[in-house]
Amino acid sequence: MLRTRGDHNVYIPAQTRKTQVMRIPQEKNELVQKFVEAFKDAQRALDDGNFDAATNGYKQLLDIYNQISASNLDPLHKELAYDQLTKVYQALQSQPSSIHATTHIIAAAILLVLFSFLVFFKPAIVGLTTLDPRVVHDLNWAFVESDMRDMHLDSVPKSLRISGRIDGNGFVRIYAVTSRSRILLFDDDFVHVKPDGTFSGACTHTCTTGLDTQDFILDVVVDNAALTLHSIEYTK
Repeated sequence: MLRTRGDHNVYIPAQTRKTQVMRIPQEKNELVQKFVEAFKDAQRALDDGNFDAATNGYKQLLDIYNQISASNLDPLHKELAYDQLTKVYQALQSQPSSIHATTHIIAAAILLVLFSFLVFFKPAIVGLTTLDPRVVHDLNWAFVESDMRDMHLDSVPKSLRISGRIDGNGFVRIYAVTSRSRILLFDDDFVHVKPDGTFSGACTHTCTTGLDTQDFILDVVVDNAALTLHSIEYTK
């Protein structure tokens, strides 16, 4: 998992409760930081309904992703960057059709080229646009320290997203843990948290990746912050 805090330690998901740490060179850390900032800028533009800025932000994000892909960063970091790139692409696809026609046509042409790029390098991206129904499961769970909670859904999820609120200046990470996997569901480094601390429909590695079971554990890591989980959203 990409991290850029403190002394540039980078945390990655592990099969155990203990967090593993590894270091990356300064120049690679700067590349990661550029990607994080570009992702947040694109998310802000999407939240503000600024389609032009969001499209430009996506092109910048794609350029940085290409640099990350060509680097010798750990594959887990590259996969995380790819997931965030995919998330912005999905959001661009879902923009309303009321945008000015000329801008819409230009943006559509850009997205067509970018979509072709993604399909060429990762065919599974074709599944981005889906008609699968989304189900919202209310949680209303509060955390002031790290904890684990059992989770049961009505069906095996194809993707997972989460909504809630963060208070404080620390950090929050959430993993979906099964007997065979530990997937990063949420990382506040890759979510545009609103000024009031809320976030909605957020995901990290689970935007287009589901689980192999409907029963799993939410492993919540909270450091110097308070977290309230309002709901979890999944596709059947």
